[in-house]
Amino acid sequence: MENQVIIQLKGVSKGYSNNLILNHFNLSINKGEFLTIIGSSGCGKTTVLKLINGLLTPDSGKVYVNGEDISSVNQIRLRRKIGYVIQGIGLFPHMNIRKNIAYVPNLIKKDDKNKIKSKVEKLIKVVGLGEEMLDRYPSELSGGQRQRVGLARALAASPDILLMDEPFGAVDEITRKLLQEEILRIYKELNVTIVFITHDIKEALKLGTIVLVMDKGRIIQVGPPSEIKENPKTDFVRELIGA
Repeated sequence: MENQVIIQLKGVSKGYSNNLILNHFNLSINKGEFLTIIGSSGCGKTTVLKLINGLLTPDSGKVYVNGEDISSVNQIRLRRKIGYVIQGIGLFPHMNIRKNIAYVPNLIKKDDKNKIKSKVEKLIKVVGLGEEMLDRYPSELSGGQRQRVGLARALAASPDILLMDEPFGAVDEITRKLLQEEILRIYKELNVTIVFITHDIKEALKLGTIVLVMDKGRIIQVGPPSEIKENPKTDFVRELIGA
């Protein structure tokens, strides 16, 4: 079966105040891939993510999601179909965990209250937490627990695509390893396409089915983890993996 492209950036350029971040950037991501993106700070990783869900507009070039040019679709509808998980997560402090996870499904209102309730109860288990967490508030949770709730919230609208921007960067090493196992399990279980930014090469190689190495707004190498490890194309990649 031929791979189906779910995300495509075609000839995309993007800059901020005369500083060009991406220059004629091309990228295709297939449905069902777990793409990890790694590179030096300021190389354009987060810019790529924000272009995919329409938070940024390209100066030139096109971004396609599910074959549609995203500049011609309703941006709110687009974002509701794409889960977005960031470091520190940004949960609503005045809402309990149940309401935080149900926030987007309640906005969309395509399911009735009972369906949303059972979806929330399922998702809290999917991310490895107990139902007793649902009546707590974000301030009562640890950093790792909040990160899991953020993941559940991102999954609540049943997105085809999950964008993750250094989501485990703010937690300790033990929690990080647990969260890595959790995201791999969720990926296999829910068959979602994931684009995951990290500054940790071990994390990129462990999680990704495909690893993309960036530097100064350009793709230096892209391929399966084994290829990146065994055949680093440049000194930059070699240095990154400590080869």
